[in-house]
Order: sequence, then structure tokens, then C-alpha cells
Amino acid sequence: MMRRNRGQDGARRPSSGWRHGRGLARESGTSLGLALSITVLGAVLGCSSEAEPGAGAGGRADAPEAERHTSWRRARVLVGDGRSGSLHVIDIEDEEVIAELDAGGPAALHGTESGDYAVAVGAEEVRFIRSGVAIVDHTDHIHIYKSPPKVLDLSLPGASPGAFVSREEWLSIFFDGTAGGEVSAQAVMVKEPSLNAEEPEILSLPPVEPHRGLAAPLGDTFLVSFPPEDEPGGLPLGLNVLSADGEVLEDVSSPCPGLHGQTAIGREFAFACDDGLLLVGRDGGTTTARKLSYPRADARSFTLRSHVERTTLIGDFEESTLLAIEPEDGAARLFEFPAPVCHFELEPGRGEQVIALAADGNVYALDLASAAITAHAAAVPAFQCDDAVRPGLALAPDYAYVTDPAGGEVHEIGLRSLTITRSYQVGGAPSAVVVMGLNVKNMNVAPGAAHD
Repeated sequence: MMRRNRGQDGARRPSSGWRHGRGLARESGTSLGLALSITVLGAVLGCSSEAEPGAGAGGRADAPEAERHTSWRRARVLVGDGRSGSLHVIDIEDEEVIAELDAGGPAALHGTESGDYAVAVGAEEVRFIRSGVAIVDHTDHIHIYKSPPKVLDLSLPGASPGAFVSREEWLSIFFDGTAGGEVSAQAVMVKEPSLNAEEPEILSLPPVEPHRGLAAPLGDTFLVSFPPEDEPGGLPLGLNVLSADGEVLEDVSSPCPGLHGQTAIGREFAFACDDGLLLVGRDGGTTTARKLSYPRADARSFTLRSHVERTTLIGDFEESTLLAIEPEDGAARLFEFPAPVCHFELEPGRGEQVIALAADGNVYALDLASAAITAHAAAVPAFQCDDAVRPGLALAPDYAYVTDPAGGEVHEIGLRSLTITRSYQVGGAPSAVVVMGLNVKNMNVAPGAAHD
């Protein structure tokens, strides 16, 4: 893959230097490495555990009292216009739109595992957006610094960029190629910490036949999909295990026909197939694979979600049904919704709820412990899940962010009450949305964990 330089973006409200440094003590049992290497400019502000006056520990009136430290509020929300492609950045802490950026056109937006970046996957290129939120690890506590967000100069052009995976400091983008075979498919891996360097570390794996595939890092190897012989440009048939040099070491023992959808669960990857969920792991130098059956044979999952503190896998299963399945024994539960579910996510703080945005325009809260929809509320006008420009959903701890293309707004919804706590007017047709500056270090820090 080649690099291509692009002009610098223009932030609407630029500010200089790093700001808002705070220290938070680490909860016991967690050991995490340095997320981002930075030079801190200016004096570090005093560390504090105080919440804002009149608010709970979450810093908003809707947040549960004394349940979560305010550090999660240092995250930002990136919103993509479904027609113009312009990007707006909302600062959750400052409660305002702080920047308008240009990534070259409409794109799907993805957050990275570290929270340091977002990735915009467009029709012909992939761009990288620095969140401007740096979570600096000091082993027993963290500091969080903020700076203006920006679109990096780095651009990855290619034919039909599609599936994105962030895991183990690798960012994987799979270019599907062209169905006619003129351009091959190829997986490109970018080392996320190196995005801060003058020359980012980019690994292009060997081209394969065109198909709607994916690639994922697994230990010291990479899982890369391969297509069926009789369906060029279609969904994968299975996965090969490749070395960093691009050598095919083996194929995963269990096939995965119609592979579409993946998520990391513990030390394994789960993939959605026509005939079940394929779980692939790495034990020493050996690749392991096992298959979980769907509860019924007449439906399947295409999207999977997981949470770092939970073992349950969540997937779609028919248009108005979600699936919860336990990787340990394959026990499955189905949850019916009143309308087709267009987007769903696990609440990132603790993963106890599934938040869904349905085609009727309602946001639904599904409690996994009770297996019940505990609340729902209108958020946007009704729409179709396959509309070219449609509402999107992203979550921060205790809050959802729903885009409204018809109204040009982004609604913040408190998950405890399922009410709109504020709306941000960005204009245009806001559609894609993702939260930046949030990861396991700050999404569920206990109150009182800050140091002075």
C-alpha cells in the first residue's frame, strides 16, 4: 500500500497545547501498557475526584449517584455527515461542538481499541482521525490530556475498503477488490501506536481473490479470510492463518461459510457464519477452533458485540430479534423487539445492558440479567435500516448518542431515564457516529479512585 499526503484539516475552534490533565488511581487487578507516547506541554493540572456541583458521579444529572468517576466525560463524539462527508467533533465534557473536519467524503466510522483514534472507511480510501484525548498510563493511575482533534495526513487508498478490526494494537482494513477480478482483495494492517510517528508501520498482506472479507490479528499471526471458488466477490468460506511475512501457516480447521461479523471475546475471536459462530484462539503455537450452533437453523447473525468484562456474545438474529449466547456451553437466549433493530451496542461501562436503535425511531434498553426490555423512548423519526443515510448510535458510559439526519442534530440520551438530555445542532445529514477517547482505562473507573 502507498501513502498519500493530504492537506491539513481546519478545526473550527482550535486551542493550543494539551489541557485537562488529571490523575486517576487504577482499580486493582488491571495491568495496562502505555496507550500513547506524548510530550506534555505546560503544567499538569491538579488531580481531582470531585464531580460537578448538582450532578452525580457521572457528572450529569441523569448519571447514577456515586457509581462512576467523571473521567469518562473526557471522551468525544465524532459525527459523519451521510451526504457531504464532513465530520463534527463534540466534546462531552465541554458540552459543545469543538471542531469541523474533512475526511474526503461520506464514510463508515470506527473507534480504535485504545480510543486514541477513529477510522473513516470511505468508498475508495481510509483516513485516520486523532481524537485529541490521550490516556496516559502511570501503572497505578492514569492522566487524561486533551488537545484539538485532527485528520492525519496518512491515507490508504484502495478498491472497496470494507471490514475494520482493532485489536492488539493493530488496525486491520480489508479491501474487497473488484468482483470482476480486475483488482485483488488485500488486508492492510496498521500499527496504531505508530500513527504518531513520521513513518507509520504498515503491513500489506498478500493479495487474494476479490471477496467481502476481513482480517484480524491473533497473537503473532493474522487470520485472513478466503473466498469460495464459485462466488467471486461474495462472502468468505473460511480463514487462513498467516505469519507477519504473509506465509500461510495453516487454515482454520472449521470452515465458516458466509462469514460476516466478528468480535473479540477473551483471548478468542468470534465470527458469524451461516451455520453458527466460529470461535478461534491461539494456544501457544497452535490455532484452536470450535463452533457454536445457533438456537434455530432458519436464521443467523451478521453483527456481533462483546464486552471486556462479560463472557456473553450478542448478535442480531432475524430483523427484530437479538441473540445472546454463552461461549462456554453454547446456551442461547433470544430477545424480541417491537420493530426491526438497526443498531445495537453493549453499554460500555459494565456491559449489563444492550442499547438498541430500532426502525420505529425508538431507543430500547435491554437488561441482560432479567432478559427484559426495561425502557424505550422515541429518539428520531421512523426510518428503514437499509436507508443510504440513516440515524446512527454510539454509546458512552450511561449515555447514548443518536444522529438525526432529518433534523441535522445529534441527541444525547441518558440511559438511566432514556430521555434526551441535550441536542447538538450540526446541520446537514448527520449519520455515522462513534465515541473517541474511551477505553478500558477510563470507561468504568470507580468513584473516589482519583489521587491528589
